[in-house]
Amino acid sequence: MQNVIEDLAPQAEPTSPPFASPGLAAIDQLLRDVPAFLDRIREGKNLAELARAMILTVAVGAAVFGAAMGAHRGGIQVLYSAVKLPAVMLLTTAVCAPALTAFNAAFRRQASMRRDLSLVLSSLALTCLVLAAQAPIVFLAVELGAAYHTVILLVVGCCCLAGIVGLTLFQRGLGLDPSAGRWAVGIALLMVFGVVGTQMSWTLRPFLVRPRTPEAPFVRSLEGSFLAAVVTSSRSARGIYWRESAPLPGESRRAP
Repeated sequence: MQNVIEDLAPQAEPTSPPFASPGLAAIDQLLRDVPAFLDRIREGKNLAELARAMILTVAVGAAVFGAAMGAHRGGIQVLYSAVKLPAVMLLTTAVCAPALTAFNAAFRRQASMRRDLSLVLSSLALTCLVLAAQAPIVFLAVELGAAYHTVILLVVGCCCLAGIVGLTLFQRGLGLDPSAGRWAVGIALLMVFGVVGTQMSWTLRPFLVRPRTPEAPFVRSLEGSFLAAVVTSSRSARGIYWRESAPLPGESRRAP
């Protein structure tokens, strides 16, 4: 009799998902249920839809943090930084994501371009979400009149924290494949990502404009590579100046 009553009782309607948009649902799952999110990547479920959502997340999150960096100079630099930071993130991913598939194949791990790209984009999306969450801190520092170098240190700290969070997700994603070589693949891709990302950032700089700069350019003129700039700076720190290419203030360039 009890079973009959239960069968006749009105059945509860299934609850609707919290978000009507699949993209927002993917972001919510990334933040709330990482194991299920990584299982989705491993099983290859709707990866094209997932990739679109992650690209949008990277663009919006990086733009918010970029605007916070540009607020130190203000004016058009807010827009410049909001455009350039997502460009650095997405262009670096486009260059480096195929390297993950190549490294997986080299270490005899499961190699799938679609899954590897989804994992890289998801890790970067989580990084940008953490950056966006820290943007109010940078805005507050700017409003309180923090000095240029103080803002730089704050931005570097925010980027390090966000990068650690994203890297943790990436390593968990690599752990879905029990094959050997997980850490080797992760370190190799991190090195490639670091080199390409650094050079991309160097090409699209500045993000924070020095106070003495009269105008805020969208992109500074190319001056070699980041590595060359580091070498030049180390020479300058030791009092060794390359005066032919960079005359000292008040001196005119010598004619050849």
